[in-house]
Amino acid sequence: TTMAALTVCCATTVRARAGPTPSTSAASVTIPPVVHRALSFSAATALALALNAPIALAIPQTSECATNSCDDKDYSGRDLTAEFYTKGSLKRAKFTGSNLAGVTLFGADLTDADFTGADLTNANLGQCNLTGTIFKDANLSGAIVSGANMDDLGDIEGSDWTDVIVRKDVNDKMCARNPQGINQVTGNPTAMSLFCN
Repeated sequence: TTMAALTVCCATTVRARAGPTPSTSAASVTIPPVVHRALSFSAATALALALNAPIALAIPQTSECATNSCDDKDYSGRDLTAEFYTKGSLKRAKFTGSNLAGVTLFGADLTDADFTGADLTNANLGQCNLTGTIFKDANLSGAIVSGANMDDLGDIEGSDWTDVIVRKDVNDKMCARNPQGINQVTGNPTAMSLFCN
């Protein structure tokens, strides 16, 4: 059973850490460091599986679009929630109507990209170049935009920025554009989601 495997795996790891038991000799219990790490990883994996815990994945340092340009590609109308675009070059890429909820685009160059009607809830747009990026009717609720270049955004009409922390000077600049529209998904007016007066 899973618990039996977990017990054996964990016991092996504990013994390897604690040293030999009184009934064994030091020579029979010497475990190379690489094996010890593998056993520790196996124990942690077995424990996570036994507890039915969610598996956490590290955010990749780079993406396919970082090594091979994805400029001008069309990702429209797709569910992209299993993808990542970390540090990618996505200039003029089209994401119209796509689902990017929770997706990381961290550090990507999104110059003139089009996210019209896209779901970007809880997406990571930190340190992205958003020059000319279109967010018309997009839902950015809870998205991360820290460190992003937002000085010259494209169309933001009908977009929802609820719970997005935007630097005050950038937010003031966005409000100075007198943003119009109501997001069709959330029902929130763009100006209200940006706390424009």
